[in-house]
Amino acid sequence: MDADKPRILNVVLYALVNDGKILLIKRVKDPYRNHWGLVGGKMEFGEFVEETAVREFYEETGIRASFDRLAGIASEMVIEKGEKKNHFLLFVSKLKSESSEFSAGREGELKWFGLRALDKNTIIPNDYIMIREYILKDNPVKIHKVRMVQDGERYSVEEFS
Repeated sequence: MDADKPRILNVVLYALVNDGKILLIKRVKDPYRNHWGLVGGKMEFGEFVEETAVREFYEETGIRASFDRLAGIASEMVIEKGEKKNHFLLFVSKLKSESSEFSAGREGELKWFGLRALDKNTIIPNDYIMIREYILKDNPVKIHKVRMVQDGERYSVEEFS
């Protein structure tokens, strides 16, 4: 593997909707610095999407939530001056929580926005579309957890659920 070669980054984005409002973050890092968008975080090696969603959401917001569903998947490239700057595989998920009280996070300011009154000029354009297509439309995407076990040159399925 070439360590200098750009990589695709697996990111889980989370939508927490309470009382017709969605929690968004004003990013402090590039890309999308100073833009509002879905809260998100990087998958760690050995995690399934659901585990990343719950862990990262708590780290970013202080809210304990449970995984509801995978709402959509998007392959996103950020292109600047004709060159690919970032490439993300985005797993957009919906979470559930009884709490709407958040703590200030290190990744940016958090704020509740009216879900059906979102201004497309206020948030990251792709996040706006994903909220409309994935969160407002209730078409869950099936996730299969697959665990493979290798024994020498032989492989077996430990879990397919």
